[in-house]
Amino acid sequence: MFESTSRTPHGYTVITSPDDPVQEFDTMQCCHCGTHFRVVRGSGTKRGFCLKCMQVTCGGQQCMECLPHEKWIERVEKGLIIP
Repeated sequence: MFESTSRTPHGYTVITSPDDPVQEFDTMQCCHCGTHFRVVRGSGTKRGFCLKCMQVTCGGQQCMECLPHEKWIERVEKGLIIP
């Protein structure tokens, strides 16, 4: 039985395989880079929280500076950032 691991998950993933049991888990999306990551309660994985965006971040080094994902996409489209 699936157990929710977040109060407000941004997504939900189901992985099926003929050899393995079904895997279900919640996902969250980083407000800066847009990466989806699995929510694992008690895993010890360090995540971040942006006080300007008031949203969760993936905890990656590139996401320590506040640059919302939409602004990042705009800068890539203008050629200011090379992904």
